[in-house]
Amino acid sequence: MKFSRSIYWKITIPFIAIILVGMTLLGIYTTNSTRTLEINRLESQLHNEAELVADISLPAFTGAESPDNFDLLAKTIGKEISSRITFIATNGTVLGDTDQDPSTMENHSTRPEVIAALSSGSGQAIRYSATLHENMMYVAVLVTGQGQTLGISRVALPLTAVESSISSLILTLLTAIALATLLVVTTAAIIAAVIIRPVRQMTSAAEGLAAGNLGKQIPVRGDDEIGRLSRAFNEMSASLKSTMEGNEAERVKLATVLASLTDGVVMTDNERMVLLANPAAERLFNFNAAAAAKRPLIEAVHDHQLYDTAKKCLKTGTEQTTQLDSAGGRFLRVIAIPVATNSYPAVLVLLQDLTELRSLQTMRRELIGNISHDLRTPLAGIKAMVETLQDSAIEDKETARDFLARIEGEVDRLSQMVSEITQLSRIETGQADFKPVPTNLNLLIKDVIAEMGPIAEKQRVLISADLDRAMPPVAVDKERIRQTL
Repeated sequence: MKFSRSIYWKITIPFIAIILVGMTLLGIYTTNSTRTLEINRLESQLHNEAELVADISLPAFTGAESPDNFDLLAKTIGKEISSRITFIATNGTVLGDTDQDPSTMENHSTRPEVIAALSSGSGQAIRYSATLHENMMYVAVLVTGQGQTLGISRVALPLTAVESSISSLILTLLTAIALATLLVVTTAAIIAAVIIRPVRQMTSAAEGLAAGNLGKQIPVRGDDEIGRLSRAFNEMSASLKSTMEGNEAERVKLATVLASLTDGVVMTDNERMVLLANPAAERLFNFNAAAAAKRPLIEAVHDHQLYDTAKKCLKTGTEQTTQLDSAGGRFLRVIAIPVATNSYPAVLVLLQDLTELRSLQTMRRELIGNISHDLRTPLAGIKAMVETLQDSAIEDKETARDFLARIEGEVDRLSQMVSEITQLSRIETGQADFKPVPTNLNLLIKDVIAEMGPIAEKQRVLISADLDRAMPPVAVDKERIRQTL
């Protein structure tokens, strides 16, 4: 898991950052507050010492003693209180100092604490001491007697103690910050791990769903947001499984229906790319639906008339119909129907194989022609015999009886043909009734030749037959064979 994408770190790092910033700000505030308190405490201490030193030095300021006495007094008191004592005249002249010879020291009338003491009675300042080479706090108070300002008593201490105290405080704070940070990091890591665990479980389950592992469930812990999210995920997973199973069942039904259809079905998108095709369409145009998917329709069917029909349907948005002869010798009826989808228009192409129907129609026309021919034959025979009788044969009793008998036979044939047309209708409906009986084919052929004799004579045609006298009787439908001959 990448660092920048881990929710674990997205939770833990802000915790650490907040604690570090908070502890840092707290440390700075505490350090500054402590420093201020220490400086105020030191200032108060030095102010009290300066007041005490002023009281002690009052006799020296009111007497006519030598300046050396101030210097001795400063060194004595400074040693006792471990502070630097300086006595300063009102004009800024240094009268005595714990650490330096007053005669070598410059005038102090410009020192901030001296100026403040002369104006308000007391003053303090913190600055770097060029003599001692460290930061010092100076507190000066006026030495007064009999209502007059006699001089200035100044007490100073280095800030070493304050800095040492601050350094110690900073070290303590840094230790506390480190411990707190460690504690917070550990706590944040534990909390983040507890929070992230169900999220990781949901992530894993979601990845399983994406991989097809439907119905994946995760444990639900508590009723908080994570718990409700886990419960919602489980419900979504179950619903998705049910929906996908329903869709799969519908897909199987659709695939079964498409596979069972004898008519071809091809569906294309708005770019005339093949989306699906059923086995009937594959057989009609000799292509593979899987290989043709997402390829142009023309590449699959190799028929421009069909392609143009689908294109026109897509362009006009109306149903288009055409008929075509496929390369395989099949006669097809093509129906292109516009289909509206959620994202783009599509075309559903239905391919109806009318080859057998066309063949049946051809056979029907031929049958009608044959029936007409069969009807003309006996009618022509009857007409020829009637004309012969009308000419002169009616006077010949024997010939007249023969012709009348033949006319009766032809009439019986016409009746038989009508019966056979009815029988043909029964054959088409699967109700044909064949009656095979032992039949002498030689006699049957002679009868047919005799029946056709008058027509043959009129047309000056000679009918001959080469018969096998040894042929045994054959079980056939006598009238069907007669009709055929």
